[in-house]
Amino acid sequence: MIEWQPEPKRITQKIPNQHVFLYQGFAELINNEQVIEGKVFVKIDWHPFPNINFKFLYHGEDRTDLDNQDNLQLKLTELVPQRRLKAHISYGQYRGNKKNQLLGHLTEQFIQGTTDNLSSVVFHITNFWGFNISNDFGYEEDEHGNEIEIERESWLSFDGQFIFDHDPWHIVLSTLDNCHDLEELLTFEGGYGVTHICKIKRLDNATFTLEQAYQIIEAFIYYLSFVRGIWIAPLLVSGFDSEGNQLLEEWRNPIIQGDSWQHGYHWFDVDSSTEIIAPFIGFMKKWQEQKWKEVIQNAIQWYIESLKHSNGQNSSIILLQAALEKTAWTFLTVNECVTSDGFNGLKASGQIKLLLKFLNIPLEPLDQYTEIHKKAKELNWKDSIAAITEIRNAIVHPQVKTSNKSQFPSEKVTQEAFQISHTYLFKCLLKLFDYPYSID
Repeated sequence: MIEWQPEPKRITQKIPNQHVFLYQGFAELINNEQVIEGKVFVKIDWHPFPNINFKFLYHGEDRTDLDNQDNLQLKLTELVPQRRLKAHISYGQYRGNKKNQLLGHLTEQFIQGTTDNLSSVVFHITNFWGFNISNDFGYEEDEHGNEIEIERESWLSFDGQFIFDHDPWHIVLSTLDNCHDLEELLTFEGGYGVTHICKIKRLDNATFTLEQAYQIIEAFIYYLSFVRGIWIAPLLVSGFDSEGNQLLEEWRNPIIQGDSWQHGYHWFDVDSSTEIIAPFIGFMKKWQEQKWKEVIQNAIQWYIESLKHSNGQNSSIILLQAALEKTAWTFLTVNECVTSDGFNGLKASGQIKLLLKFLNIPLEPLDQYTEIHKKAKELNWKDSIAAITEIRNAIVHPQVKTSNKSQFPSEKVTQEAFQISHTYLFKCLLKLFDYPYSID
């Protein structure tokens, strides 16, 4: 049976960085014994990153003490029931009898409704690529062992939606109607756009808590951020019962600080491929293993930050090789490929090379990288692993490796070293996530 619930509110933006208003109405600003009545606009702002701010407007001569805000609260009087939220004011503009303006942000999340007995949760995400395809159909075996096609749950009328299942969770990622137009503007202007909406429920239809929902939301956002190559921000979680009735609304600053739009690196056909679904189960298996979760988090963090080149190629090379070495340590010791003492007895190049060997990842040929190939002949580097580790050493310890033969390392050399290091980490992560397709 196809289930279409819930039908949540959908955020729509016509242009990048367009405010998303959460509350517009009368409010009270309370600071100890002082109460100021006015009107407030609570909204999602986008710079320098997605966050929830407010603008409070009022008439009169009253001024609140901005040096003493420990007990400052914003009371939203039009809500039923009324709510008081801790707040902080960062800027005040006073005009006497004219309209005064206070700008600030909430210092606690807003939760309206119950956080228990949820059948599904829905949230939006920023800056993901649009797609118009779906994997709504799956396969199962009949009583005779024959594979038959089954229609899995669809959700509303979204043109593009990917279904990610990993026991006990069922996740649907859907492209919003305005995503493609917004993506074109984001490509030229940068900034932030709300591009997709997600639903999470349990495969066995059991209920769950908001805290449990956030555990899977965090994992899923890390996964999508790895796929996208920039940090994706989850926004505005809503909770529903099995009939699609809304039980919960939450406002909070995103648990992961989203990045402004960038083109990013992608390893699949954005418009017509469902390949991004394939590594998800393997990713979740590693995420849920105590010995692997921190390693995967760090590897994805360093992978994404390395792609930004905000401080040049040098920082990116260091981050990528730190991720490779940490991954090598965990994989090789957990799988008893080498003892702790044996691992520590290897140079960094040996550690990475051993990781690639056990993951069946071939070495990148030096002759595909013109500048490094020249430098390898000059300094007797045996392979691309030796090359990138020696270049990293030269960056971190410039006095250890010197050469009077030529400038070392040059910008072109470090650029190629980044490409090789990035390729190795990317392939290692896909292998660890049991990606079933060729990555050569």
